[in-house]
Amino acid sequence: MNILRKSVYPLVVILSTAVSVSAGPSLKKSTLSKLGLPSSGTVFTLMGLNMSHENNMPEKFKGVFSRPPYKMVMVDYPASFDTNSIPDGVKLLDTMLKATPGKKIVMCHSQGAQVASRWMREHAKDPAAPKPGELTFLLSGNPLRSDGGGDIVGRTEVGGTIGVPTPTDTPWHIVDVARRYDGWADRPADPDNSIAEWNATVGKFSLHMKYSEVNLNDPDHTIWTKANTTYVLTQEETLPMWQWSPNVPAEVVSVMKAHVESAYRRPPNDPPVKPLPVTSRYWQMRLKNWGVANESTRRR
Repeated sequence: MNILRKSVYPLVVILSTAVSVSAGPSLKKSTLSKLGLPSSGTVFTLMGLNMSHENNMPEKFKGVFSRPPYKMVMVDYPASFDTNSIPDGVKLLDTMLKATPGKKIVMCHSQGAQVASRWMREHAKDPAAPKPGELTFLLSGNPLRSDGGGDIVGRTEVGGTIGVPTPTDTPWHIVDVARRYDGWADRPADPDNSIAEWNATVGKFSLHMKYSEVNLNDPDHTIWTKANTTYVLTQEETLPMWQWSPNVPAEVVSVMKAHVESAYRRPPNDPPVKPLPVTSRYWQMRLKNWGVANESTRRR
């Protein structure tokens, strides 16, 4: 397979059936404390772009927010290519937040995170908005991710507005979760690294709709905080571009991961990839043809 081959894909559209969430793990007290999440409350969900409008949010994060002590409520906004999808979502979210007492989490994915980001900007100084201690935002696959590569930042959103980063200086705490190499939320900083760009493009379709697999209790996540936002970045065992190539040697994967990671600006606490020596003449030649040196990872 030519890993540098590029194709044009349509934007991801969910064609899932109704979701059934069975019993599963709960969030640990240490996780709640580390991320700044409430241990109970009403969880308002905003799904991503979803032409079939099936509610896929209950399964996110192993389904922990769809079970007691949380109460999940769907914000039924258009979630579509409609020009009013995001502003309609903002209005509906505002109405529901102001009508609901007690602790609240706004849990949103993809376009839903764009809705939440706009609500935060528009209502940061709204005296009728929920107080900081009452409201927390939990974003996943955020195309406006403010630290780490939101793909729609500086580009055109649905509706024609130009995407600006999710604010970090609003009164409410934000937890922003991205799967590493999900190209919508984890875009490379170096566009000249064609392999990293291709890998992120594949990740838009192989990882973006699979946040149900993310366990927030996982101690291997890279976590850092800026202003009022806690960022979470997963570790991924394989590169999206090689998910269908199980026979690639581990040392070659390590070298390629190091090359891909060199295109990103990671936080200081993110573990560097340690490339292993590649002794196979065949794979040495393949790496050379791809312009990838078998050397220690570069960090930006």
